[in-house]
Amino acid sequence: MTSTASPREEWGTSLERYRERAVAVLEAHVPATGRCAECGDAWPCDRACCAEFVLEL
Repeated sequence: MTSTASPREEWGTSLERYRERAVAVLEAHVPATGRCAECGDAWPCDRACCAEFVLEL
């Protein structure tokens, strides 16, 4: 079976998938006394920063 989705539709689907993952990361990686509650890195951790960037797309 071949895909009939246009490149624009595929891009939109990919962006939505990235957005969903970014939201999940931001729900887990939250500040806790100057550190990330999930990974323990200094807040804001790299994962949270990357997720914020994805949501800006």
